[in-house]
This record gives sequence, structure tokens and C-alpha cells, in this order.
Amino acid sequence: MTVQVGVDGAVGTITLARADKRNAVTYEMWVALEAACRELAHHPQVRVVVLRGAGDHFCAGADITELLAERPATVPSFMDVNMAAEHALASLGKPTLAVVQGDCIGGGAALAIDCDLRIAVAGARFGITPAKLGVVYPPASLERVV
Repeated sequence: MTVQVGVDGAVGTITLARADKRNAVTYEMWVALEAACRELAHHPQVRVVVLRGAGDHFCAGADITELLAERPATVPSFMDVNMAAEHALASLGKPTLAVVQGDCIGGGAALAIDCDLRIAVAGARFGITPAKLGVVYPPASLERVV
């Protein structure tokens, strides 16, 4: 599993733990991220949730090698699990904080935007770059920016 969940007192932490790939989010990670949000939303002791990336970067976005992978028709699409995870984070029901270091790109920027607050270290880089890949950015994500 490359999404880690921890609880320390009233603080729940979700860590994107794929540092060797700048925490690029795979299909399985989107699914796990949604589950982590639901778990912490219902945890009786947790009063705030922190989202962070392992290593030197917050998140390089969606793992583009998986974007067009074929899946059975009975399995949700990559975009479906991506949007479900983002919605779960944005509507968690408890204050959320993104702790950003290094790169925060594409889907990573969307995750930071989904949080109520963002704290970035000096030198953190933000970017929304799907147009470079020929991808139309989902309206639900853009809506939260405005």
C-alpha cells in the first residue's frame, strides 16, 4: 500500500508514500486515499486531518502511465476513482491541511486545493499541467480553485 494512515491524538495523517516516484498517485492509491478519508472522517478521536507526501515532494500528480490503462467495464475508471478520492477529501467534514514540500503538480495540486488549508515550505512548486498531456481538467477540481 502506498497510502499510509496514522492517528496521533486528535490528528489524523494521510501520507502519500511513493517517494521514488515523487508520490505520483496510482489507481490503487486513489482508491486507498478515498478509503483513508472515510476512515478518518468517522474516527471519533480525530479532529483534524493532515495530508502530506513522503520524501522531498508532496505529489507529482496522477501516475500518467496508468491513465489510459484498460480495465474491465465492471471496474471504475481511473478518472472515477480520482474524482471519488478528491470528493472524499474535499467533503471530509473535519478541517484538512495539506503540508506541501517540493513538487505539487496536477492531481497533487488538486489534492492540496481539496484541503481547507495549505502550508508550503519555501521553494515548493505548484503547477496544473494536464493541458500539456492533452487532458481536460475536471470541472469539479477547477470549481474548488475559484
